[in-house]
Amino acid sequence: MLAPATLAPGAQARLAAPASAQPTLRLVAETLLTPDAVIALMNEGRLGEAEAATRAALAAHPESARSLLMLARIQARQGDLGTARATLKRAEALPQWTEQALAVPFEAPGDIEAVMLRDQPAARGLLADVLLAQGDDPKAYYLLAMTEALAQRWDASRAALAQARALAPALPFADPQSLASLERALGSGQPPQVAGPVITPDPTSPWEYLTWIVVAGVLGRTMWKATRQGKEQAARRKAQIAAATAEAARLQTQLARELNIPATTPEERQRRTRLQALAAQVDEWYERAQAGALDPQLLNTLYGQLLAAAQSDEAYAAYQQQLARGGAWESRRDSPSSLNSTERDSWSSGSGSSSGNAGGSKW
Repeated sequence: MLAPATLAPGAQARLAAPASAQPTLRLVAETLLTPDAVIALMNEGRLGEAEAATRAALAAHPESARSLLMLARIQARQGDLGTARATLKRAEALPQWTEQALAVPFEAPGDIEAVMLRDQPAARGLLADVLLAQGDDPKAYYLLAMTEALAQRWDASRAALAQARALAPALPFADPQSLASLERALGSGQPPQVAGPVITPDPTSPWEYLTWIVVAGVLGRTMWKATRQGKEQAARRKAQIAAATAEAARLQTQLARELNIPATTPEERQRRTRLQALAAQVDEWYERAQAGALDPQLLNTLYGQLLAAAQSDEAYAAYQQQLARGGAWESRRDSPSSLNSTERDSWSSGSGSSSGNAGGSKW
């Protein structure tokens, strides 16, 4: 078995970004892009363009906490968590932060793992949000190590695993088989086999050692906490439904404008046909968003992928090939999750997910 990776005292693992995603700091347009447009660039991995657009917005609106929040999320995805957290603190100190209830959006461990199995760059971005919002969470670093190993980015995987061990040396949440698979992958240069749970319950959980004398008291406290957490989850769900519904409505409007453009050439007519199919898909997403079955950030990512695929025959063919490569994952979609049910919903701090308030049409 591979010896555990170690970090020098005081060293920090960096959330590594692909070389292609490094910032270019070039202007992307003469006019300011909206926050939603910048999020679309960020989710597509066009971090340099997203950063340039955000800095332009910040220069025009120095009082905008929203622009600093966006910049912090981009910096986290670029691998510079220290700078990202400092930028986030600047955002939190501005009046707009509380006036508009701004927050870093982040997903629960189980949701990110589902993305990790089929789209490592997207999972890397989601984990960047977690590490920005929640601080150095060992679960997040462990999932990041798995993500990077699946992407065969071995140095980044080793650094993330070392950081997880530095924060929780015994990795009590990691399934032994999952950890062994990861370590074999780091030694062999072959992607890990994620067939069993990645995260398991903490074996030191107080539930393992309760006596019948204190069960009644603990159950009473648990019921109180469950009621409070239920209210918080209901509020988060309501906010997520509103955000997803608004995002789907925005995409419907955007596509309507695209479809109003005349199509005269065969290529333009073919593109129009694909856009009509995408419009039908967005209508379905709108219904799912209203039912609370679709996350706004995932909706934006999926839309960006399909819109790019609709632009040309070559782009559509490439997208179909990507779907074919992901067929193995799709066949497992309804199989038992690789995260234990007790660990799917929250990070080490106890927080689950947050829909945040980072997008919109105005800075």
